[in-house]
Amino acid sequence: MNTTTATRATKRASHAARFTYALLATTALLLSITVNAQSNTNQNTGITVTGAGAAYGEPDRALVTLGVEAVADNVRDAMADADAAMNQVRQAVINLGLEQRQLRTVSFNVWRQQLTDQAGQPTGERYHVQHLFQITVDDTTLVGQLLADAIDAGANNVGGISFTIADTAQLQSRAREAAMADAHARASQLAELAGVTLGSVTTVEETSYNAPQVAAGVQYARMAASPVESGELAVNVTVRVVYAIQQAAD
Repeated sequence: MNTTTATRATKRASHAARFTYALLATTALLLSITVNAQSNTNQNTGITVTGAGAAYGEPDRALVTLGVEAVADNVRDAMADADAAMNQVRQAVINLGLEQRQLRTVSFNVWRQQLTDQAGQPTGERYHVQHLFQITVDDTTLVGQLLADAIDAGANNVGGISFTIADTAQLQSRAREAAMADAHARASQLAELAGVTLGSVTTVEETSYNAPQVAAGVQYARMAASPVESGELAVNVTVRVVYAIQQAAD
């Protein structure tokens, strides 16, 4: 074999090697694209639903906001009147069986009011002092009597009452069970309508949880025992569930 022939043979072998390498690389790329496409298709295949569940319970705790607003010609007298009244309110609450730790100050405000005549000219001033307690009551049946006793002791500002449940763990569990059952019912119906077989759960996400708290407005009234109804509270849970579509057997 002469030199020219050997050179041509070497070039042909080199071209063939490069062609083979390019072919293998292209094949690997196509396989990768196919696998990724199948993976994405599998991820997007399924039935996605949102389930909602609720569990109900009677409140066992109340938060009562009440206090005193005092008015006087000078700030010292207004504060003294407010302090004296709040001490009486505090004692009335404790006499009902509550502890000092169940009371806390949530608001204390002092402001000046400018007095004017009909022509708008200043005629004097007076001062307002507002002091509010938030009282935690673990026996909701005492709320009405608490209001009556506090008002008799001098409270003239009732900010409101909110009822809640101290331990919501059991209600949360029941609400989640109801939410999952609701999600399964929805997914089963969708699968039946679509003519497919519902598979197993692939993803579960709790999307919302609402703590049980209902506010009840209270209007100031001087009475022996205020009738306050706590009613029922609900714990609500929402879940997002993805079900696979079961493939038919070959």
